[in-house]
Amino acid sequence: MSLTLFPFFASLPTDCDGTLVDTMGPFFVADLQTCEEFGMTMTLTQFYDLAGVPIREIFAILAKEQNVQPDLDAMAARCKALADALMKDGPNLIEPVIEIARRAHSKGVPIAVASSGVKPTVTGHLRGHGVLDMFQAVVTCEDVKQGKPAPDLYLLAAEKLGVDPTRCVAYEDAELGMESARRAGMTVVDVRDIPGVPDPRKDART
Repeated sequence: MSLTLFPFFASLPTDCDGTLVDTMGPFFVADLQTCEEFGMTMTLTQFYDLAGVPIREIFAILAKEQNVQPDLDAMAARCKALADALMKDGPNLIEPVIEIARRAHSKGVPIAVASSGVKPTVTGHLRGHGVLDMFQAVVTCEDVKQGKPAPDLYLLAAEKLGVDPTRCVAYEDAELGMESARRAGMTVVDVRDIPGVPDPRKDART
């Protein structure tokens, strides 16, 4: 294996989100409250189905479905403020995946983050736990024109590491993130199948 990518989840989250750090619960609370404040709705199923998509695009999709025209920039800003407040002490690491990253780093395997999150949040979460230096590159939604499920984030991460995408293994927790990595030509590991990693799929379908 020449490369292991850890999307934020993405990520990257996670994505870091849902992959490296356990942010999905607070993000759902922030997303839901933002929708309610702007006269919209969001179900837990919708939240996980859209995991990996940049937050402004998520609100745009929901607004179109609900035939409303909110201020999407204001929604994204409000959601970020709520999420930051909820996670002011930092989210917990998802240790089974972090341990994989640590082992890869110790063997000299180049690692990148490919996240739909914003760079200050993603790097802040990783820096807060002292693990940011393990990653040779951090690619986030600001760096590409198209977010997940387009392959752009993963392709750019591989480019920054100087590795052919077909020789990469992407670790993901979101269906759209996995689609993104596959479209980039990468092998994909669903971290939800790793023992000890939170798996929200059952809760999302109830």
